[in-house]
Amino acid sequence: MGRWGRAALAVLMPAVVLAQTAGGTRAVAAGEGCRNPRILVLGTLKSDRTGAVEDINATGLAVGVSGQRPVYWTGARAHKVPVPAGFDGGQVAAVNGTGLMVGWFTAGGDPWNRTPFRYRAGAAAATLLPTGGVSGWAADVDDHGRIVGTVNGADRGAVWRKGQRVAPLQVSDGQSITEVTSIGSAGTVVANGTVWNAGMEDYRSVVLRWESVGTPAEILGPPVGPSLQGWGRPAVDGQGRVVGSLLSSVEATAVHWDPPGYDSPAGVPSLPGFNSGRFTAISPHTHLAAGIADMRDDVGPADQAEVWPGSGPALALPRPAADRASHAYAASDNGSVGGDAADVLGDAKPVVWTCALKQAYVPAR
Repeated sequence: MGRWGRAALAVLMPAVVLAQTAGGTRAVAAGEGCRNPRILVLGTLKSDRTGAVEDINATGLAVGVSGQRPVYWTGARAHKVPVPAGFDGGQVAAVNGTGLMVGWFTAGGDPWNRTPFRYRAGAAAATLLPTGGVSGWAADVDDHGRIVGTVNGADRGAVWRKGQRVAPLQVSDGQSITEVTSIGSAGTVVANGTVWNAGMEDYRSVVLRWESVGTPAEILGPPVGPSLQGWGRPAVDGQGRVVGSLLSSVEATAVHWDPPGYDSPAGVPSLPGFNSGRFTAISPHTHLAAGIADMRDDVGPADQAEVWPGSGPALALPRPAADRASHAYAASDNGSVGGDAADVLGDAKPVVWTCALKQAYVPAR
């Protein structure tokens, strides 16, 4: 599943108590049989110095952004997604197991003036997805070709199939969708959302979950806020596990919810030497989660990409350049993790860690 919007919510210290339990079981070991662990620094388009891998599938097809333009990679080589006339950039947010990519184009130099698209490698043009005349973006796609995303209208939760928009995701009175973020292989959808209190005087931040695109939303939480804390962007896998983070202005805690009960979220401790952790993605079937550890201050170590095998502690991924920041945004069933990492000059380069768990380690404090 893909990831965008890296800025955390502006929130304070959470008052929610998180259960420290693992929960769930992996269907198979992530990257089982992987024998060549390494850090691949991928190329960028000419004139672009920076980039990031936003998603990667089990065949190794990586997608993301180079500079401000949507790209995909075969091996380490970056390829352009053709940007239509009237647009000036964009991003590929996700790719499914069959190679179908989704994302958005931007226009007018405005990163929020977006139009969703779908695309396959080598095609002469991308297919724009209908939004009803408002801006919108595609966030994820499953192996059945169901695309989910967000549009800036009354029915924000968008679902597309075969290039057409179908019925929007259902919410009850008092619920609203902030951003649809992920769809699992079984059709489960998750989003960031809000709920109003009984007096309609303030709102609370929640994670919303749909068992399938035609069912009502279920609230995962507990609700937090109204404005001083919130939930990071959730992701869901094919077994129904949801990962994300509880955010505050001073720290974040990586969490997961597990079926069948989806009780209180279980927290995963931060890496040694860091006070915050966030999960940004989960592989389709292996419970392999990717994320970021950070210190939320100016004196701690630089951000570090982390990986979580689905139980036990999170583990650090090695940095391509010592003491430079790295971030993980994608996880695949073949054990690869994608993201970005700063080089010695401080430029963020697109990176894939192959056989990620075989490279991962517990950092010294």
